Amino acid sequence: MTSPHDVLLRLLSPEGRTAPYRHYRELVEHWPVLPITPQRLLVTGYRECADVLVNPKLFPVPDRHYADRLWPTWYTVPSTDLLYRSLLFRNAPDNQPARRLIARFFAPDQVERMRPMITRHAGAGTAPFGEGDGLVDAARSFTTIPDSVMGELLGLPRHDGERVAGWLDRFLERNEMHPPDKALAAAEEASSHLVDHITNTVLAKRGSEAPLVRSLREHSQIDERDLVSNLVFLLGAGTATTASLLGSGLRQLAAHNDLLPGLRDDDALLRSFVLEALRYDPPVQYGVRVAAQDTELAGVPVARDSVVLVCFGALGRDPGRFGDPDSFVADRFLTPDTGPRDVLSFGLGAHRCAGAELGLVTAEVAFRQLALRVDAIREAEQPQRQARAVVRRHTRLVVDVTRR
Repeated sequence: MTSPHDVLLRLLSPEGRTAPYRHYRELVEHWPVLPITPQRLLVTGYRECADVLVNPKLFPVPDRHYADRLWPTWYTVPSTDLLYRSLLFRNAPDNQPARRLIARFFAPDQVERMRPMITRHAGAGTAPFGEGDGLVDAARSFTTIPDSVMGELLGLPRHDGERVAGWLDRFLERNEMHPPDKALAAAEEASSHLVDHITNTVLAKRGSEAPLVRSLREHSQIDERDLVSNLVFLLGAGTATTASLLGSGLRQLAAHNDLLPGLRDDDALLRSFVLEALRYDPPVQYGVRVAAQDTELAGVPVARDSVVLVCFGALGRDPGRFGDPDSFVADRFLTPDTGPRDVLSFGLGAHRCAGAELGLVTAEVAFRQLALRVDAIREAEQPQRQARAVVRRHTRLVVDVTRR
């Protein structure tokens, strides 16, 4: 049997980061809870990951109090300070009231009211697919639909989209694992640009703020620095993750053109297709928690302050929870033995992504708009994807299109 050390080395290689799933499968089957170091564990099994996610008191997110103990100078690093002020690294009750406001803003009924706006942006993002037969780089149009949606919700000027996306990319690259990468020069510059841009373009519009900004600003307990941090976090989470989901789903659609007719008019199949793309190749590969006390997980000792990496990419491929997990089955979530709650790719419990419904609806609208424009689509060249551990957007995704 291959050693877990060898599997980890392959998983962390550039090839393993872009194509991790066969390595995940080995870990799930043999080491669902794997100590990497005395203070760091990788959790890949579905049940084991769920046990971590549903217990935020025993396994909270690493917050400022944790950082104070293990990295006392964290607050002197502006990009890390920006990160720790956001919901991503805050536990209850410190993550309130911002989380309540954001969850209310992105509640299913509220997102449903946004559907015309999302459809408008999806129409623009899929327009190149209907202009004629030939090649389209979906990474320049289709997967940027979430950028336009979030830009409108935050009131960002449309012409700034590409520049802001570049700043977000550099900021997230160095801060995607915990503790953050110490080579933070690029992230420092990017975070400075993001803070200035949000402050001077979004927050300067007193009395005419975009809906999301106005919703957060209404609460006096959120100070300006925390507000900026959460807006940067929401912008990053709402664009990079949904863009990754759109790229993953598009590749499956290119391999299964027979799904196109169903996606045009079958709402249930459309939602199942999006959920299956979320399970099969989730936009966020890892989540991070820490142990609040000495404990154990599936019989493996876990010391206090250990970093626990929850592998969303692996848990969706656990054969103990999903039948034939390495096959993409578009109607999987139309069967009685598998339901939407089984998909943990957006998290679970107290720290589940507050904007999950926006991501799902944006993907549904985008794939329907695409299906309405094309009769056939296939990959025209090998896609290019970021060789990262957590969020991996496609940088090039060229498809050959036959329009309707």
